[in-house]
Amino acid sequence: MLFLLIVIHLPFYGLAIWGLYEPEEAILFLEKWRYKEEPVFSDKEMKLFKFRNILAIVLMTLIIIVYAV
Repeated sequence: MLFLLIVIHLPFYGLAIWGLYEPEEAILFLEKWRYKEEPVFSDKEMKLFKFRNILAIVLMTLIIIVYAV
């Protein structure tokens, strides 16, 4: 069961890590078609997005650790 939990979390880890390195692309993931021009994001929005990605990585890791113990 632990193996299944880890395998399910892998794509989410990948998206969260990708969001740390390419936040603008990650925000627009599957939603670029809505905009005619490239939207401009504020620095505050970028920091909040990166913080949420870090928080998601930490929470997913804690879930796996708690389940493993």
